[in-house]
Amino acid sequence: ILGKFPRLVRDLAVKCGKEVDLFLDGEETEVDKSLLETIKDPLTHLIRNSIDHGIESVSERLACGKNRRGHLHLRVWHQGGQVNIEIIDNGQGIDPARIRHNAVAKGILSDEDADKMTDQQLVQTIFRPGFSTASQVTGISGRGVGMDVVKTNIERIGGTIDVQSEIGIGTSIKV
Repeated sequence: ILGKFPRLVRDLAVKCGKEVDLFLDGEETEVDKSLLETIKDPLTHLIRNSIDHGIESVSERLACGKNRRGHLHLRVWHQGGQVNIEIIDNGQGIDPARIRHNAVAKGILSDEDADKMTDQQLVQTIFRPGFSTASQVTGISGRGVGMDVVKTNIERIGGTIDVQSEIGIGTSIKV
């Protein structure tokens, strides 16, 4: 399941002008071929988002006292008859205030609804159709298509997706 990701991470890091070290746990984990085909695209999208949106540029990382190289951990393991996948980055984290601002500006949430939401609920807004925090559309992101499709595809096979994030520390996405 993890075989193609070292090259993907390397190529995306170069394209984004970032330095990223990839750490893999669970390379020996095997999954059914149909599950692999179903999970491949959502997992690729999650990794792309971690590099593009999560991990800061070298200058940003140095300015906030971090190592110049971002870390991306991919963990895969079996537990209770299920395959678990976790993507962890040590990037900037997801800012609920930024999510709120973008969601209201794009008409995805009303001011009133956004005011009633907890920070964790605001973070979950990334899975709404049309949502994006990208300031411009690039070949990697910004179209507002993706995280909603990721969630839909994971739920279609009976899976769940959970996001935990801390500003300045990073984000963990568990499938």
